[in-house]
Amino acid sequence: MNRAERICLFLAGALIAAAGLLSLLANRNTQEVRIRPDRIRAVLELAPLADTSKALVVGYNYELLRRYAAENGQTAEILLTGRDLSYLDSLRAGAVDIVVVPFADSVAVDSVLVSAPLDSLSLWLMRHDEHDAMREANGWIAAWHDSPDYPAVRSAFLDRFSAFRSGPRPQISPYDSLIRAHADSLGWDWHLLAAVIYQESRFHIEAVSPRGAAGLMQMMPRTAERYGVTDPLDPEMNIAAGAQMLGNLIQRYYPVGDNMTERYKYALAAYNAGIGRIDDCIAMARHLGVDTGYWINVVNRVLPVMAQEDLVALAGVTRFGPFKGAETTFYVDNAIAVYNRFCKITP
Repeated sequence: MNRAERICLFLAGALIAAAGLLSLLANRNTQEVRIRPDRIRAVLELAPLADTSKALVVGYNYELLRRYAAENGQTAEILLTGRDLSYLDSLRAGAVDIVVVPFADSVAVDSVLVSAPLDSLSLWLMRHDEHDAMREANGWIAAWHDSPDYPAVRSAFLDRFSAFRSGPRPQISPYDSLIRAHADSLGWDWHLLAAVIYQESRFHIEAVSPRGAAGLMQMMPRTAERYGVTDPLDPEMNIAAGAQMLGNLIQRYYPVGDNMTERYKYALAAYNAGIGRIDDCIAMARHLGVDTGYWINVVNRVLPVMAQEDLVALAGVTRFGPFKGAETTFYVDNAIAVYNRFCKITP
């Protein structure tokens, strides 16, 4: 082999070695630098635990996912499934990142990873190849159980109470700070807004009425859309929209009630029955010469007339026909009663 051939062989070996080094470095960088998406897509398959007579399990898991995402510099897109739906196939296909299921001592699910339990209530499922993400999640779960925020947050969501049987407590709901902020924007005592939410949903973010009203403040889909709600499950979005709606109702009935308490009652009545029904009651009151300054006058003197189809037709001043109003009367009375209790439970 002459000198030129030896040089060519040396250069070829050097090129091969350099290519191998570059490949090694590329693989090492790929292993060490994990590109984190800016959003976690999660599904709460917690329908068996979504019971308004029990603890706020769905809300608690929603809050934990939001915290987990925030601490990773991410946002969380969270869905809630019905009783007969499963997103496991979507998880396996990569359409979602986490599926939250009720805790069981043994969970046998093919092709997924199972997290450590959260408060013996729920488990996080991830794709079979997301070992790094699952280690990260398990580390976060362990740290959460040891964090200084854990006892108060857990208690707020999981220690059930009754407005009429519970004694003093440090907070009314897990959403007190949101309620306070939006009540201030209304000029309301925050206890009254909390009473409305308690009456509507018992602070269950997953609550849905037979008519389709959803979320903490039980807004109908078209109404929620009008107030900018894109995710009825989102506590802040739901409270903000409901508070804005109540604020508009107070303004509407400001000239009707003689004082703020009476205006609150009209706003509460309209929140329950709808503006059209309460406007009909006011029109009938004026037709009958009844003073509308006090809601009790409408209850005692107008609603008995509104319940009778022939009298409503004879008057000819309403748009929506007869209205019994018993449910709305109870709603207003109960909201005020819950408000008074909340003032004592959490001053």
